[in-house]
Amino acid sequence: MLILRRWHLQCIESESRGSKSLNSKSVLCPNMKNLIASHTHNIYLKPGEVIISRTPVLVSTVLGSCVAVTMFSASRGFGAICHAMLPENLGRENDLRYVDTALQHIYNKLVAFGIGSDLEIKLFGGAQVLNVGDRLPERNTVGDQNIAQAEAVLASLGLSISVRDTGGQQGRKLFFCTRSGDVYMRRMRHNKQDPGDNNT
Repeated sequence: MLILRRWHLQCIESESRGSKSLNSKSVLCPNMKNLIASHTHNIYLKPGEVIISRTPVLVSTVLGSCVAVTMFSASRGFGAICHAMLPENLGRENDLRYVDTALQHIYNKLVAFGIGSDLEIKLFGGAQVLNVGDRLPERNTVGDQNIAQAEAVLASLGLSISVRDTGGQQGRKLFFCTRSGDVYMRRMRHNKQDPGDNNT
């Protein structure tokens, strides 16, 4: 399992080596305690980190304007996820806080493992979670820019997004299972609304 942290690249190996919208298909999220208990390894993914793993891992993260992209190969049993904060890396080498750098990095790593033809891609996040008042409609928020950059980079790599839940004004909490490629998502409370649970 490869974990890359926010400010620099750091490799940590585990003991075991080795587009539709969610709104179009909503499934009740399973009990979170049972989901977490069913995984030996549980990791919280911070902004600016990526995880690439063949070991079954349950990865959780919380998104506001940031975006997360998951990549999963059913044939090879590899799962990968990034949590990127800003759209474009302007000359900052290997800075995984940026959408373009993080996506290119995990894709390159998966290709190096001989993966590429059967990747399932899912995209989440990019919300407008701060009250910016009377924002001009033609001026994109950071979340909008992160979504657009993720779409552009994935398209340039020849990858299609199979599932997405992006934009809006609610943050999201994700659980990504590297064993199956499933993503469980809970929308954070916003304006006293109850969170919605989805699985894809």
